[in-house]
Amino acid sequence: MRKKIGIYIHFPFCIKKCGYCDFNSYSNMEGIINEYVEAVKKEISLISCQPSALSLQPYEIISIFFGGGTPTMLESGQLVGTLNFCKESFNLKPNAEITIEANPETLTIDKLKALKKGGFNRISIGVQSFNDKLLKKLGRVHDSKKAYQGILSARDAGFKNISIDLMFGIPDETIGDWESDIKTAIELNPEHISTYNLTIEKGTQFWSKTQAKACGYQLPDEDKQLEMYERGIEFLTMAGYGHYEISNFAKHSKKCLHNQIYWRNEEYLGIGAGAYSYIDRERRWNIKSPVEYMGKIKEHGARGEGRGAVAGSERLEMKGVMGETIMMGLRMLKGINLQNFKKRFGVEIQSTFSDVISRLLSNNLIIFDNGNLKLTHKGLLFYNDVSIEFLS
Repeated sequence: MRKKIGIYIHFPFCIKKCGYCDFNSYSNMEGIINEYVEAVKKEISLISCQPSALSLQPYEIISIFFGGGTPTMLESGQLVGTLNFCKESFNLKPNAEITIEANPETLTIDKLKALKKGGFNRISIGVQSFNDKLLKKLGRVHDSKKAYQGILSARDAGFKNISIDLMFGIPDETIGDWESDIKTAIELNPEHISTYNLTIEKGTQFWSKTQAKACGYQLPDEDKQLEMYERGIEFLTMAGYGHYEISNFAKHSKKCLHNQIYWRNEEYLGIGAGAYSYIDRERRWNIKSPVEYMGKIKEHGARGEGRGAVAGSERLEMKGVMGETIMMGLRMLKGINLQNFKKRFGVEIQSTFSDVISRLLSNNLIIFDNGNLKLTHKGLLFYNDVSIEFLS
């Protein structure tokens, strides 16, 4: 039986870099898109020609995820061509989940139809809000009308698995604003909804503005953010969305298969500038700069070397892998199955992390439930505090 793995392909291009974004993404790079697509294909080729597990020959691909940036900035032919190259190079499961991230301003009905016909069966649309005032605050290119139309067009194009991202905790956002966004999302009836609390990362434009206490850039206080989070859970579960991960809700068994690979701390291959891979306890990451990435791929391709554009790697100790597996697994509401953990690592969670577990149990942050270790509702609200305990 083949081992299962997911593939992530990074497209770092955006029409405009959002002020809160700390992802590896860039604006004003349209001129190198064609060359970048060819470099991605070359990296795929270099990987598939390698001996041993790195070629992915022992693996079955259960998911492919085109992320960014904004992959839908590219032409549909470039995206479908890259997907087809993957299919030709690796062992893709017949019913694999194939996701593309999109932003509303880049979507047309013709592009969406071409993507659906070309093999993409899931689309994740970065809506963030249906409130024009809040979209402007976030620095988004699209308005609420384009967000609404993008979702309807994806449905008209034949997508039966649509996910949308929403954001809360935006400067000047009220609880009423957030409830309105949730209600609008529910009316549009996507199969999957992700709700993310806006966090301000160091080095972003928002970081500079919040540190300077700029007018209009102060986040809602922590109590209000927690209330927004709980309101989101209440509204979405009442509407029939299963709350299966801290920030994710799904209908009709449409949980994101690719992201579950990350949450189970299983193996994945990353392709493209800045992409991460995790195979056989080794974490590797590519060069972040798209230009430097393309240069390194070209250099190694000319030499016939299979190293691609790897910038660095680290081999993880087993205790660290176990800690990360618990940390990520607790993100899922069903938690970590104790038998599966023992089968995978040969030890029991309780014996390996006894002190940490005892402390978290006494603080009512985790519980043992029906053969699983999982967060309590209190633990869900303070996940960051819980998770770091397993890495110390």
